[in-house]
Amino acid sequence: MLDLRITLLGPPRLLVAEDEDATDRAGGKALALLAFLALEPGPHARDELAALLWSESPTSAARASLRQTLRRLRTVVGASLHIERQRVELDSAVRCDVRAFQAAVEQAPEEAAQFDVERFLSGFSINNASGFDEWADMTHQRLLRAYRDALRTATRNAMAKSHWRDAVWWAERWAACDPLSDDAVRQIAEAWYMAGDRGEALARYQAYRDRLADQAGAEPSAALRTFMDRIASEDGAPPAGTPTPTHTPESRLPEQNFDPSLVGREDAWQRLVDLWSDVVSGLGGVVLIEGESGIGKTRLSHELLQWVRAEGATVLRGRGYDPKTGVAYAPIVEAFRSGLDAPGLAGTAPEWLAELSRIVPELRERFPHLPAPSSPEDSDRRSRLFEGAAQAILGLASERPTALFIDDLQHCDQDTCALLHFLTTRVEDASVLILATLTLGDIERTAPAARLCRAIRSGTGRTTVITLPPLGETEVWQIIRELGNITAPEGARRFAAQVHAVTDGNPFHILELLKTLFAQGMLATDPASGEWVTTPAVGAGPYHQIRMPRTVHDAVAERLARLVYELRDLMVTVAVAGRGASAHLLSLVHGISRLRVAALADELVGRRLLLEEDGVYRCAHPIVQETVRNELTPARRREVHRAIALALHALIREGAVAGVAGEIARHAERGGERRLAFQAALEASDGAVRDAAFDEALSWLDLAAGVVGSDAETETVSELTTRVLDLAGWPVSPKTISRAGTPASGFARGDLDFRREG
Repeated sequence: MLDLRITLLGPPRLLVAEDEDATDRAGGKALALLAFLALEPGPHARDELAALLWSESPTSAARASLRQTLRRLRTVVGASLHIERQRVELDSAVRCDVRAFQAAVEQAPEEAAQFDVERFLSGFSINNASGFDEWADMTHQRLLRAYRDALRTATRNAMAKSHWRDAVWWAERWAACDPLSDDAVRQIAEAWYMAGDRGEALARYQAYRDRLADQAGAEPSAALRTFMDRIASEDGAPPAGTPTPTHTPESRLPEQNFDPSLVGREDAWQRLVDLWSDVVSGLGGVVLIEGESGIGKTRLSHELLQWVRAEGATVLRGRGYDPKTGVAYAPIVEAFRSGLDAPGLAGTAPEWLAELSRIVPELRERFPHLPAPSSPEDSDRRSRLFEGAAQAILGLASERPTALFIDDLQHCDQDTCALLHFLTTRVEDASVLILATLTLGDIERTAPAARLCRAIRSGTGRTTVITLPPLGETEVWQIIRELGNITAPEGARRFAAQVHAVTDGNPFHILELLKTLFAQGMLATDPASGEWVTTPAVGAGPYHQIRMPRTVHDAVAERLARLVYELRDLMVTVAVAGRGASAHLLSLVHGISRLRVAALADELVGRRLLLEEDGVYRCAHPIVQETVRNELTPARRREVHRAIALALHALIREGAVAGVAGEIARHAERGGERRLAFQAALEASDGAVRDAAFDEALSWLDLAAGVVGSDAETETVSELTTRVLDLAGWPVSPKTISRAGTPASGFARGDLDFRREG
């Protein structure tokens, strides 16, 4: 049987084995017959087909024409066409692009939306076949409805995944084939708004409103007008514009814009959207978004709050501040101040607004006739304040679903945490979402926020904890391809792998590193295509050294500054030790018990500053290690090296460790312990010779040569160097071999797998 393929999206074509074009051999009536049989599977009566294709001919003439057409068609398509005395059927194995579209509509809407359905049978017509024309028109309309459904589904899928720019692209195609659709325009406006461009959202709506008035003499629906009014009423000027996607859903950001989509957060976003649906239906909830600093907690929260606000919700925003410098209830005060004009607040009983005005005096400016707050006993004063806050939120929620957002919960003071705990139980049967972010590793176990989080987790069943992990290598690649407008299928994959290694998948670190690469001239943007390219200077050497941005170090330094002295002191020793430090070593350096070391180190592990493996502690990331070292004065660093060297030497004498002569030599040299450095370097060199590692042996002898204190020591080093060279078979000392870069220090030339500039 021939391999047949029929394409109907566009002028119809018939392709046989190996894509041989048989369109002309078949003829117009035969192509029309094949189109009908392909899209209306099953056997069809000859009289039905004759009436379809020769509608205006006598019955006998129509049947004769059908017989001739079938004979001609059989010579082209062979046994794929089943012809019986009364019936005709096309084999189901014949491939057809319209059938492929119909199969994709249900299973893969994004794939279905790629078909050019609007061009169904374009430019094709046959004479004396009004029945076929009517069938073609009806089929085209049916396909267009399915096409619009696929575009609608693709748009909503992109919105559900928080891929705003993809949603814009799909919704634009939806509106192009249904230009008077309120729903399509709303999705376009909402996607632009969520992508950060309120001005573009308003412009698209206004263009639609003008078009609707001109073509239909009508106004947008009340629901769409209400939605756009909410966007238009948002405070502040519209943010900078974002360019319209013009080619594919992967259309990218403008030149050197570092604001990617929420890559890798699709599951978390869907959970939040589902939870908000419950809130709208009247079931309150508490959501705690936790993760390391810079992992994207606040970004995800702001995306959600922007979306729910566009959906008509009231949003109250507050932020935790350092409780040592802040004032009581500061985040709650900030949150209520952000909602002073929200509808529903006026419906709160005046006596409860009066209680809340104790901490939010601006309430009296909006409601001048509030009574004076009661003067209860001190023991009752706080409970009345708490009830006043709850009544105000319930009043807001009676008018609109309400979200109370507290960023940086770990910094909230004790009074704020107590009030939040009260609210989590008081408003659980109202349309209220309490949303908070918590930075793991930035909170002490005894802090008020830590106790609040434990209570939240063990409290109501409508509490959800979302932990954001670092991004994986593939997700980092997605970000770079999006920001860099990369079109090559595997473009920038090696670069993304190195960025992931440098940043450990932390989104804040990723973006700051990319900014640094542009600032240092390693990357540039092609002005014509917007694609990232490497600059000619990058090719000058095999390796390019970089430093992590100051902003990243500042963020880590801020975390370190909040540690008590004992923890900071332990961090310093681990960072200077470099390759890790055991509890025994740390106990000798700090003069404390190993049990105390373990307790302190566990605290640092819990704060995501240290990692522990087989009893050895290391900095959680090279950035942490570098930040700690950079904060040390030369004198402090020298003393730490000295203490580590002496402690390692003591461990060797005790028989507790072996094979650390090189480590002792390195630390002793940097700590000013000349004699110990010399002796340890000779031991390390001797051990390397036994392993036939002659390069390493010579490097230790180089270190010994740098700390010699007498002619005898100089002679000893010279003799040992000659011996190593003889053993290695080298007449002269080898040239110094360049060290390969570490993940935290730079990029090899081959890692920058972008197109070259120029």
